Amino acid sequence: MTRIRPPRPMSAILPRALAALATVAVLSACSSAGEEPAGLDDTPTAAPSQELTAAPTAGTDAEAAILDAYQRYWDARIASVNGPDSSPDAFAGVTMESTIALHLQTARTYEDEGIRYTGEPRVYDTTVSIDGDRGTVTSCVDDTEWVATQDGEPLPANPDKPTVYPVAFQVLLLNDAWLIGDPIDVEGDISC
Repeated sequence: MTRIRPPRPMSAILPRALAALATVAVLSACSSAGEEPAGLDDTPTAAPSQELTAAPTAGTDAEAAILDAYQRYWDARIASVNGPDSSPDAFAGVTMESTIALHLQTARTYEDEGIRYTGEPRVYDTTVSIDGDRGTVTSCVDDTEWVATQDGEPLPANPDKPTVYPVAFQVLLLNDAWLIGDPIDVEGDISC
């Protein structure tokens, strides 16, 4: 496993945003009549893109390409929540379609509920692990500087969620570009 620290702090999502994503995912799963929606399968799909980052499959070049995609992912994620902005454009060529769908649903929920974030969290201690055309990227996230309001009033912090926590995501090499996939459960061996 190679440990790489980015040259500049990266952005991350507030624990409440992750909780909202989980709620949306659970509600979506529970609202089904038992049939899987048409078109769903296990084949990863890249988001449409005007520009894809070329990514060699091994070594330092692949790690650099993954870190670049990861930085762009967090930039898009923050913009979608801070806006909120439910446009998929910032995620194009950076994430898998399933990941885009999760974030856009959160942005739509925030728009509907009058929730807006300001500031930017810090992502640090980023680690990339590559195995062929798949891998993981993990980071620590500090949400202290990302503040949520609802209809102009501050939202209280979630007492059950720490402001500093680890995150992990799949990364996949598709069409010569490394894309950020879905979040994965963080094992107990990652601490921040």
